[in-house]
Amino acid sequence: MNEYGVENMKKIGPYNFKNIDDVYKLIEDVAGIEFDSLILNAGTFSENDDFVNFNLDEFNQVMNCNFYSQLIISTKLQSYIKNGGNIVLMSSNDAYSGAFGSMSYSISKSAVVSLMKCLCVNFGRRHIRVNAISPGAINTDMNTPEQEFEAPMWTPIERIAEPYEVANVVYFLSSSESSFINGENITIDGGYGNVSVLLKEEIQRERKIVGYDWLNEKIASIQEDDIVYCLDATPDYGWIENPKEEIYLNEYIKAVERNVKVYRIIMTPQHKKQYILNNDLVKETLEKSTNAEFIGVVKEEDVKKHNKTDYPKIGKGFAVIILKDGTRQLFVDSFTNEDSVGYVIENEMMIDSLIEVFENIYKNIKNKKIEVYK
Repeated sequence: MNEYGVENMKKIGPYNFKNIDDVYKLIEDVAGIEFDSLILNAGTFSENDDFVNFNLDEFNQVMNCNFYSQLIISTKLQSYIKNGGNIVLMSSNDAYSGAFGSMSYSISKSAVVSLMKCLCVNFGRRHIRVNAISPGAINTDMNTPEQEFEAPMWTPIERIAEPYEVANVVYFLSSSESSFINGENITIDGGYGNVSVLLKEEIQRERKIVGYDWLNEKIASIQEDDIVYCLDATPDYGWIENPKEEIYLNEYIKAVERNVKVYRIIMTPQHKKQYILNNDLVKETLEKSTNAEFIGVVKEEDVKKHNKTDYPKIGKGFAVIILKDGTRQLFVDSFTNEDSVGYVIENEMMIDSLIEVFENIYKNIKNKKIEVYK
């Protein structure tokens, strides 16, 4: 207001767009104003709109607010939009799926995407761009418990969005920075729409996400003549600053003392060599594990040079545990957060492949092609 002056501001509303008369009242109140951009964002939701107790009046109220308001405003105010201006319509990622309830919301948001395409091809002659945004779970008053607590479980980046993250895209589409983006529907859902619940549950049946507690208990449980192949490969080795890592490394020392056959390679980039070797946890592990089959620190660049086909398979690291009875288990590092260090998998092909990777690297260590840091 300070930038543009109070005299240039016009107070209007409030309006209830569930009522079409209020939509036309808005048009009457703003007629005569020239617009660079129209951002049409009004929306409502009905949890009682189901297939058993279908109520057409309630359905129409949602359609009025979510769809007809955007249709009427964009068409009735088109003469007041400057040539070269733009319109941003608000849809939803619910537009892409069939609704189990609240079908008016999904249908109205699907209609908005179709409206955007129609406006795009018809307003293009005046160089007016029209785009739509389809948010997923956003932290607003329309949030539901399912969105807040369950959506993060199925969203690759494991959270819902904040309103400003949608506002940033609106701003971009309304600016000259997006001058050749037209007729697009942009989804803002953190990748949620790309997740197949079925496929994720299938892989989770095979992969168990675990943290340090599971890992430490597992290392503590292995006994004499069990075997562990462990290859640490986190590039920056932030893990050694984690207090739970001290417990983890100490469990390896105790395993060596129990005559577990421990093979452990710590791979570090050249520039991190001294940082790793001077770290108290790493020094203690090397000093107290003289009875291990092998524990040593090697240079990442050497592995890349001498094990070209093995290096891409290492990822962020792994450990294979082989018990005397033949049971084998693979732990794969992921470090998505402190409570999700990695996952456990019993896929025999992966286990065979990563044991081969370890043995190939270890062979080059024994042949002195790969230097072991002291």
